[in-house]
Formats: sequence, C-alpha cells, structure tokens
Amino acid sequence: MSKLICPDCQHQNEPERIYCHNCGARLDRSSLVTEKADAGESEAQTQKHLKKMFDPRRGRSKAVALKFGKVLLWALGTALLVLMILPPIDLPPETKSFELAPLINMELINATSSQQPVTLVYSEEQVNHYLASIVASKSSHAAEGYFPLRRILARFREDACGIEVQRRIFAFSMYAGASYRVRLVNGKILPQNLGGHIGRMPIHPSIMKVADLFLGKAWSTLDRERKSVARLSRIEFHPQSVTLIAGQ
Repeated sequence: MSKLICPDCQHQNEPERIYCHNCGARLDRSSLVTEKADAGESEAQTQKHLKKMFDPRRGRSKAVALKFGKVLLWALGTALLVLMILPPIDLPPETKSFELAPLINMELINATSSQQPVTLVYSEEQVNHYLASIVASKSSHAAEGYFPLRRILARFREDACGIEVQRRIFAFSMYAGASYRVRLVNGKILPQNLGGHIGRMPIHPSIMKVADLFLGKAWSTLDRERKSVARLSRIEFHPQSVTLIAGQ
C-alpha cells in the first residue's frame, strides 16, 4: 500500500494520517483517492471476467456450436456420398446387341502396318458397341476381381473425349469418368487430362489419381487397343465421332 509523502519535509507517513508525523504539515490525500478508485475499477473488471467465465449460458453456447459443426460435417459427408453414388446425368442405356460393333483393333493393326496413309472414322455408337463387346467377351479380364468392370462408355465432343466406367461393388454400381484431349509430342500421342468425376462429384485434374482407382480396370481391359492407338499419327475428336489417322 502507498505511503503519504509530506510535501514540506518529504517524510513518509502512514496512509491513514492527515498531518505529517514529522513536521505537522497537512498531507495531500488525493493520490490515495485515485489509487482506491483504480483498485475498485480493477476489482470490478475481475468480477465481471469471473462472472463471464462461470456463466452457465457460455458453456451451453459452446456445446450448441460444437454440435452444429458436427451436424454440418455429417451433412456435407452425406451429400458427397450421395453425389458419388448417383449415376452421371444423361447416361444412355446399356448396349445389349453387338451387331454394329466393328473390328476396331484389327483395323487399327492393319492401318498402322500399312505402307500408305490410312484414315479410319468411327461413330460414337460404333465405338460404344465395340467397347461393350470387349467387356462382355469371355476372354476379357473385366469380370475378374472384387469390383468387376460392367461397362465402358465413350463420349466424343469437339477436340475431346470422355470415358465413363461402371463397376460393380457388391450389389451396387459405382460410376467414374474422365475427359481427355490428345496432343502430339515428339511424334507420340499423349493424353491430357481435363478433369473427371466419381458419380456426379466433379474431380479436379490435379487429383484425378483418385478416379484412376475406378478407371484402372478399364485401361487394363483395353490394353491391346491402347497400344494400337499409341502407334497412330493423329487422333481427331468431333461431336459423336472420332477420326484415327495412321501413316502420316
């Protein structure tokens, strides 16, 4: 506690004194009043802080906020799961007949082995009939494993190609796909990923390795066709058709 200093003789007096114990001069007690007021204000702030800390409503508000956050996370996770399960929009019906299926791989082998330039043009329907025949073939590896491949679907648009894959997971179907643009680099045809999706959930091109878990089965099933395509000179995608050029 502060002591009162005499303004005349500078003697330190007890705070309860009115006159100096040494010289009898009247002491200035205004500093004690200010100090007491500051102490009272500090004490009031402390009490206010403690009251806020032990306020039961404060705990309830925190619990409500935490519960709301959990509900929001569950809702977001459920929404993402639903998007992943739903099939893509405008998915055409499965091909049941392979009468329109051309012998694409055989024609690719003949084209790349020819001494003359060869141009092959296939419609989207022809390609999808061929893909369906490959998946349904007894010699195909599509039906092997825990998550068999049920369907591969190609969709062509100007300068890009989309691949849709349907796989069976127990009694459910899971869909995934990706879009590609092809580039000719040092005489080799290289695909450029433009992004993809799992179900209806879009996947950014930089994280398309997630969707590759679903697409990998399709690539292994079409391994012969991929090797033949890699020997082409150029590929051109157009709405609902593809042009394959060899020997140029």
